[in-house]
Amino acid sequence: MSADQAVCLYPSLCAKIAPVEHLDTSSFWLDTLGGQGTLQTGSPWRLVHWATIDSTNAAAHRTLHKLTAKQMPLAHQTVLSTDEQTQGKGQQNRVWVTESNRDLAMTVVLTKGLPTACPFALNLAVSLAVLEGVENAIPRLASPAWEIKWPNDLMLRGQKAGGILIENNWRGAQWSSAVVGIGLNIGGKPPFPNATQVLDDRHPTSDTLQNIREHILSQLEKRLSEVHSPEVLLRQFHERLLGWGKAQRWQLDGQEIRGILESISLQGKICVLEVSGTNCYSPGEVGWLGMEPGADSMKGLRPPRI
Repeated sequence: MSADQAVCLYPSLCAKIAPVEHLDTSSFWLDTLGGQGTLQTGSPWRLVHWATIDSTNAAAHRTLHKLTAKQMPLAHQTVLSTDEQTQGKGQQNRVWVTESNRDLAMTVVLTKGLPTACPFALNLAVSLAVLEGVENAIPRLASPAWEIKWPNDLMLRGQKAGGILIENNWRGAQWSSAVVGIGLNIGGKPPFPNATQVLDDRHPTSDTLQNIREHILSQLEKRLSEVHSPEVLLRQFHERLLGWGKAQRWQLDGQEIRGILESISLQGKICVLEVSGTNCYSPGEVGWLGMEPGADSMKGLRPPRI
């Protein structure tokens, strides 16, 4: 066994081998219910991988809640991944289950350099990094095939192929960590009627999945260095935004909203040009109903509101 790799079959035995203060052991990241975890360290990411786990986001939260404030920075840029996720979730607690060795499910833990002045910049950076990473890994699926549906759905040719779930931990008023979940339906059966898979091959190799993950992490490293320039990220986000400048329909408290998707604000709100004027809505406040048939595009006619 190399110095930068550790495999632990039983968490209790791992705890005896190394104290919990030492984050370069997999004792931190093993599922509390048992199982196998493999830790591989490299610059700048620390990867922990399971064959099966309930949820990579849940595993990250379980561990982060055990850390002291002094230990928290050491968990920065840890990546949790799995071949099979049995209780994954998306926005508003929607279920996102991955098929074993057919889909990509991973969570990135961030504890340093969080954009406290503009928290939505993290969402912008992650969204762009995932799309760019997949395009780099699979060049034939480059833009404009990939788009982002506000706030965090990953769309391939107009159908959902994955999503991002960012969950934040706070200690008092301090943003102590971000748990960034990324799920992509690579070769598994589409989980929803309007969903799709990235590859036609129903059995992608482990090398294919690893290649996609590595390209995403490479782009994420770059994009995280830009989170303190949110205006720049927001302009690029608009260019990848599904339906930007087009007439669409949403639902608010059972009532239909019809208008043009004018922009996304730096607070993460969607701004819709309606008959009454421009109104902005927070994530979770409105539900998307779809594009207006035959809607004219106004993309490029006015700059995004930032």
